[in-house]
Amino acid sequence: MATFFGSHSGFPMARLSTLYEVADGQTLHSLIVPLTVGERDCAHLHLEHLPADSLTLFDRGYPGHWLFALFAQQQRHFLMRLPCGYNAQVKAFLHSGQVEDTQLFVANHPEARLFCSEAGVDPASQIELRLIRVELANGESEVLLTSLLDREAFPAEVFAELYHRRWGIETDFRRLKQTLTLDNFSGRSVTAVKQDFHAAQLLKNLALLMQHLLQPVIEQRHKGRKLRWKVNFTQGVSRLKNTLVELLVRHCAQGLSNVLALMAKSLSAVRSGRSFARQRKRAASRGCEGYKPTR
Repeated sequence: MATFFGSHSGFPMARLSTLYEVADGQTLHSLIVPLTVGERDCAHLHLEHLPADSLTLFDRGYPGHWLFALFAQQQRHFLMRLPCGYNAQVKAFLHSGQVEDTQLFVANHPEARLFCSEAGVDPASQIELRLIRVELANGESEVLLTSLLDREAFPAEVFAELYHRRWGIETDFRRLKQTLTLDNFSGRSVTAVKQDFHAAQLLKNLALLMQHLLQPVIEQRHKGRKLRWKVNFTQGVSRLKNTLVELLVRHCAQGLSNVLALMAKSLSAVRSGRSFARQRKRAASRGCEGYKPTR
C-alpha cells in the first residue's frame, strides 16, 4: 500500500477527498488517491461531478488563479475562504476596512500562469471576483472570495452563515473514521482499501437517505415536544449494514420496510446552538468519545 499511496512517519497513508452536499449530507463524488495528489488536484477531478446551478464551498487550502479561471470558464460559482496574506490585493482589502469589494484577479506569478496552462485555462485571463470581510466572535477578521457578484441578490451578510455550512464535511469525515471505522480495512491490498472506502460511502449515503425519508414521520410523531428529534445515525447504520447486501441484490420491499421501522425507533434529540470550550484532559487517543463505532 505504501508503494501506491505513499507513507508518512513510516505508515501507509492516502489522501481522501469528497464532494459533499451540505443540504442533505450525501457524498456526490469521492476519491482516495496517493499523497502526491494535492487537494486542488482533487478539486479539479470533482469539478465534472458538480450539480448544475450549484455553489461550491472551499476552505483556505484551495485558492489558486487556475481554479478561479476554471470555474469562470465553466460558468460555475464558488465561495472560498482566503488566507489573510494570500496576496497584496487581499492585504490591501483588509487594511481598507471595507466590508466588501469587487476586484479583478490576475495570474502575476510565473508558477500561477504555468498552473493555468496545465489546467487548460488562459493564463492571461482576468477574473472579476468579490471579496467579503467577516468579523468573527473572537474579534478577528476572515476574508471570503466568491464569484457571486450580484450584491442585491446575494448581500454580504448572508455569506458568513453560508460559508459556515461547509463545516458539515468535517463532521462527515468524522462519521467515516469513527462511526463507520473506515481505517479498519478488510484487507491490506490497494484494491481492498479502495473497496472499503467506497463501500463506506455507499452505506453512509443510504443511511442518510433513509434518515431523510423518515424525518417527516418523526416530526409528526413528536409534534408538540420541546426538542426536535431525528434518527440516530450510528444506530441507523448498525440496522442497515447487516442487511445492505440483501437489499442491493434482491427485490426486498419487506426487508427495507423492516429496516426503516427499526431506524424510526432509534432517535436522538437535536440540540442546536450548543458551543463548548475545548479542554484537553489527556493526550489525544485514537478515536472520538462522542462518535461510537457501529456494531
